[in-house]
Amino acid sequence: MPNKVISSSTIKTISNGGRQITLQYATKTDTWNRYNLAVDVQQKFAKAMEKAEVPAGATTAIMAETEHPSQKDSYPHYTTVYQDEDGQHITTKHVYPK
Repeated sequence: MPNKVISSSTIKTISNGGRQITLQYATKTDTWNRYNLAVDVQQKFAKAMEKAEVPAGATTAIMAETEHPSQKDSYPHYTTVYQDEDGQHITTKHVYPK
């Protein structure tokens, strides 16, 4: 199970499927702190999110984990937490670089 996101920092807002989605990256979870994230990593995540399938009701996508493979999914992906406009968790999904 992914770490719980405690705080995040905004990358930018993009258009996806006619909707505005605010992109963020986790700065603190229940197990670690991230003090900064390289701009090129932020840009690659934003590019992947432009074509990602965003769940209904989601207004924010938070990159919880940078691009990586895992035991259950060997293809490199970003672990992404989706929230609604009230900051409530909708789902956590893998987003694949394009």
